[in-house]
Amino acid sequence: MLFFPIGTERKLRSFPWATVALIAANGYVYFALQHGPEGSNFALVYGRFEWWMPVTYMFAHGGFLHLAGNMLFLWVFGPHAEDALGRGRFILLYFSAGLASAALHVLSSMLLYREDLAIGLVGASGAIMGVVSLFVLRFHGVRVRFFVWWIIPYFPHIRALWVGIAYFAWDLLWALVMAGAEGIGGIAHWAHIGGFAAGAIWAWALRLPEEGTHEIKHAEVRDMISAGAWEAAARALEERIEARPGDAQLHAEAASCYEMIRGGRANAARQWDEHLRLLLQTGRQGEAVEAFRKLCRTFKPADFSPAVLMRLGAACESQGEDELALAALMSVARVHPGSEQAPGAALRAARLLQRRGRDHDARGVLRRILSAWPDSEEALSAARALGASAPYTG
Repeated sequence: MLFFPIGTERKLRSFPWATVALIAANGYVYFALQHGPEGSNFALVYGRFEWWMPVTYMFAHGGFLHLAGNMLFLWVFGPHAEDALGRGRFILLYFSAGLASAALHVLSSMLLYREDLAIGLVGASGAIMGVVSLFVLRFHGVRVRFFVWWIIPYFPHIRALWVGIAYFAWDLLWALVMAGAEGIGGIAHWAHIGGFAAGAIWAWALRLPEEGTHEIKHAEVRDMISAGAWEAAARALEERIEARPGDAQLHAEAASCYEMIRGGRANAARQWDEHLRLLLQTGRQGEAVEAFRKLCRTFKPADFSPAVLMRLGAACESQGEDELALAALMSVARVHPGSEQAPGAALRAARLLQRRGRDHDARGVLRRILSAWPDSEEALSAARALGASAPYTG
């Protein structure tokens, strides 16, 4: 019976250069170096240990099928782990899992079957199990596609979580069954377990399982939206927002759901306001300006908070969107006159009007500052500006 993974349902975000490089390195060592005069020194042999062996053993293999099987696993799971970590951390994961694999193999051999200390350890499977472990914990809701040949071929899809449990349980079972046997040789199950444990430590340290859970729940929300269950989707998104308040996209999706619910306009405006605030806070001014432009078609600038409008005004001005900036700034002064941002927004709007040659409108805003906020610092600036522009008054 043949049973091995051939792919996943997840789409990659970028080309897996690090994974390809590792596959190429394994192939080069096997075909070009391992069968040379120094090839026998690549394996990790405790009895004649050399400092390079904990690294070179990861790239040496016991035969072509051993190499092909390991590289298949690396090709299926590696690109997604690389997506999750980035190239640099992915390489660190690979080597740290390989080192942990070697350490647990040697330790278990010393404690359980000392005869194996004279047998060389070769293969990338320990490092690759670290990659598989991280994939399983980060993308535990993704389905893995397998090729199965038993009488007839078929291609089942199995959720990644169950794949990881099956791999780990298989190695642990055989490791325990063979404990105390006189030299097991063959498959180094404790090495696999060591690599798997290293990948799990990486995943939990970076809180990657939470990311996987978020994606699963978000997929459920998308299904609700597709079915038109707007209220249920909005409630689910509110729950997700409680767990991830800094996710701007979640706020945008919740706002879109509320827009589809009768009487949900206020909640929609609240969520859009937070979406814009988060975009501005994270330096995504261009996205914030574009989102604000679109929102102005269905919402009034006054529907948003004065602090967000003030920052939007500055962002729009920096992007050369003067009219949009004026709409945001003047909404602060007119609709939120009691806010701490109001006088500053009005003064900024007046200066913008002056730069655009609209002196009459600018003087009107400056006079409004003097009458509405006479004790503010902006009132002093407005008074000075009106004094300088005296020739234009009539």
